[in-house]
Amino acid sequence: MDKSLKEALMKVMMSDFTPFPLDKSICTGWATNEPRGGSTILYTGCMYQVVPLSAIFDRFMPILSKNRLFYTSLLNLAKKFHPDKAALDRSYKILRSISSLLKKNGINFGYMYEDEPYSGAFLLELGMLSDFERYATLVREKFKQQGVKRIITIDPHSHNALSRYSEFITFDIDVVNYMELLREVGIGKKGDFVIHDSCLYSRFLNKREVYRELLKKAGVSFKEDYMVTSKENSLCCGGPLSPIDERVSKRIGEYRANQLKKVSEKVIVQCPFCYVNLSPYVEAYDIAEVIGSE
Repeated sequence: MDKSLKEALMKVMMSDFTPFPLDKSICTGWATNEPRGGSTILYTGCMYQVVPLSAIFDRFMPILSKNRLFYTSLLNLAKKFHPDKAALDRSYKILRSISSLLKKNGINFGYMYEDEPYSGAFLLELGMLSDFERYATLVREKFKQQGVKRIITIDPHSHNALSRYSEFITFDIDVVNYMELLREVGIGKKGDFVIHDSCLYSRFLNKREVYRELLKKAGVSFKEDYMVTSKENSLCCGGPLSPIDERVSKRIGEYRANQLKKVSEKVIVQCPFCYVNLSPYVEAYDIAEVIGSE
């Protein structure tokens, strides 16, 4: 990433706690009756809400790179970007389903609303480790000021970033994924599915069997194929590559989708990036859409 552009984005993150200039009402619009704050919080990181928007921002990046004198003004244009209404409504429905599932399992939590900070995941994943450490320090202080002692994550990228804060800074806040807290689920969506595993959940965070067990509890039928869905052979959706090369990212997504369609036309994902990159080519569902309901 161009040094000047990186500095401009870091300035936004350090002041606004968002990955790029953003209308925060996009992040909070899903929550209507969630308690504010508390020692245990449901953490969205605004990931489900803005991943459709990030695709627009990725296309905007080359323009930024060619206009070094206008970073600030061009970045401010990003606040005018809004996700497609259908995509945003879908993300809100997923978040409400997750909230409902947790409440049905007796989990009490609050939500930070506009005070919720982005995790800094892209800094970690792009190898910007000194920036990640600097940003994590600020996020830790924000959580501490709000009295947060436990964070319930809902996506793999946020969970990975927050779980790894302790490698860089002193971080004594408990981080747990919502799927690990679900003991009871409702009757799942009917049909035969195939699972596309999040690379982070499957290979690095040891969550692979967590969501398979939830699907079984919900009575959801899914097929496995060693060459397509095994830990050894499953492929990335290509989504995280989009900020670097959107064209290659889409090619990987299409290739992976064609693999999955050989097993089933209906694909279950656990990550908003995976959904965005695979859904143009397959009938994709987030796991919360399959086991949860509003």
